[in-house]
Amino acid sequence: MEKALNFTVLGSGHGGRAVCGQIAEKGYPVVMYEPLEATEDFLKIKAEKEMFLSGDIRAGGKLRGATMDIEEAVRDTDVILVVVPSFAHNPIFKKMVSHLKDGQHVIIIPGNYGGLRLKKMMTDLGIKKEITISETVSLPYACRIATYNTVMIYKKKSRLKIASSPNRNNPHVIDIMNDLFGDDVQFFAGENLLEIGLDNPNQTLHPLPVLLNYGDIERNPETFRHYIDGITPLISEKMMDMDEERLSIGRAFSLKLASTMAQLKMYYGHNDTQTYYEYSNSSESPYKDVIGHNVRSRYLTEDVPGLNVPAMQLAEKAGVEIPIIELTIRLTSWLHGVDYVAIGTTLEKLGIADKEPAEIVALTS
Repeated sequence: MEKALNFTVLGSGHGGRAVCGQIAEKGYPVVMYEPLEATEDFLKIKAEKEMFLSGDIRAGGKLRGATMDIEEAVRDTDVILVVVPSFAHNPIFKKMVSHLKDGQHVIIIPGNYGGLRLKKMMTDLGIKKEITISETVSLPYACRIATYNTVMIYKKKSRLKIASSPNRNNPHVIDIMNDLFGDDVQFFAGENLLEIGLDNPNQTLHPLPVLLNYGDIERNPETFRHYIDGITPLISEKMMDMDEERLSIGRAFSLKLASTMAQLKMYYGHNDTQTYYEYSNSSESPYKDVIGHNVRSRYLTEDVPGLNVPAMQLAEKAGVEIPIIELTIRLTSWLHGVDYVAIGTTLEKLGIADKEPAEIVALTS
């Protein structure tokens, strides 16, 4: 980067703390924003102003600060990294949006269609700021908080796609991200924000293994291993069929999506496996210790409404048949007694329900 930038991380969960530690390692000023409550962890971090990574990445350093005041968090900052689950996008955007300033970069990690939500909110509120909105396909790593100021990185992703709107600013955003993460995670360009949302692999990897092992997970929620116990050869086959539906949506919008299998190999290491079942059990897999997701975990409650629902509605708009994705949404809604379409990330909530495919691509570019 030409000059030292000021950074803010909105979010204090596993990913948020990890990103803080990554920036602190570079010695750049970074503030961590806690959006919910003054937990014991938060108060310790606020007092000590340190964050570290261990495991597959060893890094860390001093934070500029930690705060629950959104105005303080984004004041005089150049880059705002939003690192929260998709259901938290709207609440955090509502707090942030009136404090945005021309020239700022807002980077949503992972995107989950958050860029369109933010654009619609700014339009609805009449906020006209010249900002860049960027999204990544996924978190840069599989990670979990180990202690209040240390995040365990189980495995980092080697490469990760990022796109920006306006897309002419994407090279600069990539430079920023590669300066922060380049020794560990290499960022590369996607075409637009729509591509980023559709390319999130969680919509393929998460729902079906839960739905098709529902009874076992109910009985053994603390010990059930999502990838090792949940993905059998047959379930893997059906997941690959579901992924092909996702890819067909991308083709209808003239997007070059990557298969989930190709993404896994790009993220964690290439091998000659052909299925999710084989890859999950390979030496490259980061998933062997992923346990404890119950039948109402984010693998359904976040990914079905946040990823499968917008994919389904985009497919409807483009005239693409996606029976497995539709079944996934209906079955999850029935089992949970929740209308996940109604509460999900609908095209109306993204401000694109009345737009043609070419208009949606243009709006996200």
